[in-house]
Amino acid sequence: MVADASLPPLPPLRFKLYAITDQGLCAPRTLYDTIHDLLDVGVSAIQLREKDLSDAEYIKLAEPLCTLCHTYSAQLFINSRIEIAMDIGADGLHLPGDSASVEKVIEETDRRFIIGVSVHTLTEAKQRETEGADFITYSPIYPTLSKPDYGPAVGVAGLRKVTEGVNIPVFALGGITPERVSECLDAGAYGVAVMSGVMSPENGIQQAKMYLQRLLG
Repeated sequence: MVADASLPPLPPLRFKLYAITDQGLCAPRTLYDTIHDLLDVGVSAIQLREKDLSDAEYIKLAEPLCTLCHTYSAQLFINSRIEIAMDIGADGLHLPGDSASVEKVIEETDRRFIIGVSVHTLTEAKQRETEGADFITYSPIYPTLSKPDYGPAVGVAGLRKVTEGVNIPVFALGGITPERVSECLDAGAYGVAVMSGVMSPENGIQQAKMYLQRLLG
């Protein structure tokens, strides 16, 4: 089923770089300090992933990060935890590939959130578009240690099939370096989603600048 067309559409996405958190990767720096520096160089969308945390631990991170993001007019996406997203006033939700129907989430939340969904096949991408997702992340484009369970890398040819098969923004994910941004965009990607490339305590902030330069010109 297609999501209720009578609901007002959400505004267009206003970010090209979708930064995904992993506080283990940014240690010994805190996640808060890492996100602060990313926002400071122009990153405008953060997905708070941290799937291993309890709800109590997660919300302890999420509340100050939401305030911080809004200070920078940036958007915070909560991974899966709908109630927390509603409680803290987050901007969006990111749903895993095995999540409930996007349409159901839209109904439960009165369409207050921008909704992104992880997909790994063209079939999944089309299904999530039909359900009402606002954008998808498609992975893995390149070989990556952070996506070992999602099969072989699909390459830019696989990315192109997905971008040509749906009409919603597609963010390329998985092994995306700044040098690979242009070929992802050439394959039709709306932007790129990155975790390890921006979480590194050594060069994550400098990398973020490079991603933004290649995405925004």
